[in-house]
Amino acid sequence: MRAEELSQTAFDSLPDHVCVLDRSGTIILTNRAWDRFAQLNGGDPRRCGHGVNYLDVSRAAQGEFSEGAARAAEGIEEVLRGAAFSFTLDYACPSTLVAAWFRLTATPLHPSRDGAVIAHTNITDQTRLGERLHRIEERYEAVMENPGNAATVLEMNGIIHYQSPATESAFGYRSEELIHRNFLDFVHPDDASAVRKLLDDCRRQPNVSPICTYRFKDKNGAWRTMECVARKLLTGPPERTVINSRDVTAAKRVELTLLSKQESLIRRRDELDLLVARLLHEQEEERRRTAAELQKDVGQRLERLSLLAAQLANSPSADARQLSSLREGIGRLSGTLQALAHQLHPPMLDQLGLAVALREYCDEFTRREGVQVTYTHREIPGRLSSAVVAALYRVAEEALTNVARHANTNRAWVTLSQTARGIRMVVRDAGAGFDPAGLAPGAGLGILRMRERLRAIDGTLTIHAAPGKGVQIVALVPLNVSR
Repeated sequence: MRAEELSQTAFDSLPDHVCVLDRSGTIILTNRAWDRFAQLNGGDPRRCGHGVNYLDVSRAAQGEFSEGAARAAEGIEEVLRGAAFSFTLDYACPSTLVAAWFRLTATPLHPSRDGAVIAHTNITDQTRLGERLHRIEERYEAVMENPGNAATVLEMNGIIHYQSPATESAFGYRSEELIHRNFLDFVHPDDASAVRKLLDDCRRQPNVSPICTYRFKDKNGAWRTMECVARKLLTGPPERTVINSRDVTAAKRVELTLLSKQESLIRRRDELDLLVARLLHEQEEERRRTAAELQKDVGQRLERLSLLAAQLANSPSADARQLSSLREGIGRLSGTLQALAHQLHPPMLDQLGLAVALREYCDEFTRREGVQVTYTHREIPGRLSSAVVAALYRVAEEALTNVARHANTNRAWVTLSQTARGIRMVVRDAGAGFDPAGLAPGAGLGILRMRERLRAIDGTLTIHAAPGKGVQIVALVPLNVSR
């Protein structure tokens, strides 16, 4: 027997209904079980045979099974695209002739992965067995959800009819010590109303299992914190309720400790945020002072040197070459001073506002880096807090610096606008992009600086990026920032 015939024979011997799809979702191969099931259920070969697109048929399904068919199409398509290693879906058989359940499994073809194998396995017996077990579990969970729990069966008036042996480890009482006594006599007065409501709820709604937490006095007089679920018994004398309680005293103590520590951490985080905001503000103020002092002090010295050079020019013994060199040096030094002062704190931020200062920076960045920046702004308030102005300006600087260093592109866009949520600034490029989840430790320091600057003024930073699709950085600051 040839290898192909042997393979087809083995394929036809499978009890599951199996077909093979090409990468577009078209059926290219079916086994005998698939064809036989289709014939027995009046299947149309045009909807389930060779050359039919399985995905199209599933998407076009209508009626009560259409939702499952649409989900199957989505899952199979993910496998065909390589987005998922497999897909599984349990569903009721849509045939009116057979009352059955099936499990659809889609797996990629190996090693080419240019298609998928679809198998429909009959799981009717397992499903029916599972439903039967579920019904059995429902019967017994009301009596004993956990062997370590203290189970209590109460009469309608709260008198204890039965107490499980676990009571002794939970409360210190032997079972017989509690029978015929009122359960509420042991409940903390502050929790009695919650327990009464629990009992009333489960009596009014027999199929509901309400829960609550209460304190129960143990044999030593200590209050134990209990977590319980109650349910009306469906068999036996009427108006009896079972309560399954477990001791969560230690867990509650740990929870309170954790909550206290969490509150402490939140306070420390808030204090740290305030410290960061203050440091950034002081840093910006120091830059402003330093820039002003440079302009004033060094600028005055340069002016005196310029006057001295003018006086030397009038001297008969002046060397024209040395004088020219001196003037060039003064000019270069003056330009360097202006650039340094601008880097420390652009005077336009204080004089003309954020919108104009950003335009000047984008123009200067284009000249310096050779990256054409398109800048637009809309409806920016004339007066913004100095903290907002400084933060957005520095974020724009950082974002454009990253474009020049990493984007491998000569185009970028900066948009500044006012929205209902606040001042929104977007810096984007169409360059190399990156995977945000794949950043190596320490590689995102620029992003961290931008995020911290914005967080210090209650702002947010959102990054949209993907390899080969550029980067978009969105900074949003509320209008009511007072820092």
